Amino acid sequence: MNYRRAIAGWLLSVAIIAAVTHTLFPSFPKVAIGILTWSAGLLLMPDISVQTQRQVFILFMVGLIGIAWGLIQQVSVDWQMILSGNALLLGMLTAVSFLRLITRPDTQAGEVLPSGRRAVWSTLFGVHLFGAVINLSSVFIMGDRISRLGRLSQTQTVVLTRGFSAAAFWSPFFAAMAAALTYAPGASLPQIWLMGMPLAAFALLMTALGCQRSDNFTGYPMHISALTLPALLALGVLLVHQWKSDWHILGIICLLAPTLSLLVLFIRFKHPLTRIQNHITVDLPGMQNELSLFLAAGVMAAGLNAVFAVFGGWLPFSSFGGIEASLVLFFMVFTSILGVHPVINIAALGTLLAPLNPNGTLLAMTFLSAWAIGVASSPYSGINLSMQGRYRQQGLDSLKWNGIYSAVMLLLSMTALNLFDLLGLD
Repeated sequence: MNYRRAIAGWLLSVAIIAAVTHTLFPSFPKVAIGILTWSAGLLLMPDISVQTQRQVFILFMVGLIGIAWGLIQQVSVDWQMILSGNALLLGMLTAVSFLRLITRPDTQAGEVLPSGRRAVWSTLFGVHLFGAVINLSSVFIMGDRISRLGRLSQTQTVVLTRGFSAAAFWSPFFAAMAAALTYAPGASLPQIWLMGMPLAAFALLMTALGCQRSDNFTGYPMHISALTLPALLALGVLLVHQWKSDWHILGIICLLAPTLSLLVLFIRFKHPLTRIQNHITVDLPGMQNELSLFLAAGVMAAGLNAVFAVFGGWLPFSSFGGIEASLVLFFMVFTSILGVHPVINIAALGTLLAPLNPNGTLLAMTFLSAWAIGVASSPYSGINLSMQGRYRQQGLDSLKWNGIYSAVMLLLSMTALNLFDLLGLD
């Protein structure tokens, strides 16, 4: 056992408990979550990928230069933002990982893989719904099952990539939602769903209609019974949020996701303690890339906050409405395609736009749309880099295969943002 990684896993597990405690009892300091996540992050720092190392280095340098500049100009630096600004977000990501223990799109032994149009629909909705809960692992579970000689066809790749990324429009269990709710305070989850779910539905419809013409498509068999737990969990989050609206949505997920996972584990599986221990000591440390990115993003946000204060609170807009949201969305998608991680954009733009007191839901939906669209088409996104390495996909294939799709979804998202602003929803 790698004891360094195991200790980091236990620290992250305790961070979930601290996040739940802070949610139930706000007097409990959020800084405690930050100390735990930072401790785990430092322990796992040697294990992050080369590409993530570069991004983390840039984020740290931008943040530290900004902090130094602020101190020289005698501006007060928000040290708590560095330590605990993304604490609840990281607690939520850790909590959601426990769902992998009980929610898997498994096939039955010896089951023949479906083909044709129906297979397109079952695979697309399967990866979308399971990806909304267990994130990227759903893509690899399905991709490994339907690949031939370690390769996926263009249609299979498009179905898996778009089906997964479209969940960012609405899923409360995505890193996208966690980041959006952190940097767009006051956002309403039901109103996000009001915009996000139709956008996700259109993304799936557009993908299915475009891919079902493939005669030789081999897909993944889905069973309705397997979707029960994901549906119950999403419903539970919404009901608890309606019952306790003062509880942060990230804290609610920190409470429900591990609780449901542990209950199901002890009821349905043999040797649950072994599974739990393995998840904590082996699986949790595997989130070192996400963990380091969000920690570094907190440093960058604090640095940018100090720089903006030095320059007298310069802002790109005088207000934040539908047009401004559309411009921000376009900028985020464009830079995402060039390789800028959505986390970087969300932290930077969320910090920059905060003085405008934007409508939280409008800003959060801007972030979510940018994540959903940019991730699908960018050759440098986590899912497409993974597809390149795992299934030998070419570097620019994602942009070539998803370029028109992304352009259409960009226009639709802009329309939704402007309609939300026009109707004056609050």
